[in-house]
Amino acid sequence: MIIALNALIFITVIYLQSSLLGRFDIFGLVPNLVLILIVAFALFRKTYEAYIFAFISGLILDTISGGPFGLHTAILMLVVFISSLVVDEDHTKISNVFPTMLLGIITFIFYTTLWLFVSFGSKNFTINGLIFSLGQVAITVVFFIILFPYLKKMFLWESKIDKIKGK
Repeated sequence: MIIALNALIFITVIYLQSSLLGRFDIFGLVPNLVLILIVAFALFRKTYEAYIFAFISGLILDTISGGPFGLHTAILMLVVFISSLVVDEDHTKISNVFPTMLLGIITFIFYTTLWLFVSFGSKNFTINGLIFSLGQVAITVVFFIILFPYLKKMFLWESKIDKIKGK
């Protein structure tokens, strides 16, 4: 049941990210909700579950986005890999500082890579594109700070349910 709930959440967030959220931008900036969800998922769920959700979510986003194919998948898998290196099995000890730093770094890598890819393709390196990328990083981090406590509660609740069921 927990996997089905997580799948429903991911499908909803991917749909919101790809279609609806673009209509409600803030000065042209849109938070990357899928990246926010993957960071929280990678920190609080089992690593193999996080890899599965990151891979499938990345493929779906790569398929429906106009960006370079494989970028979403690579970044989401990188999030899970980095979090698996630093997070132990006791998820209750995770403070809000480390996930925010992790998300900020990963978001910076994602949007800088996207800016470089677009700039190389058009052979036009503008500072406006870099400033826009930094704005995307900032808006995603702000939304993460707002959403993280709720995501943490949800994933800790899921872990508690898994322990009760004996998984």
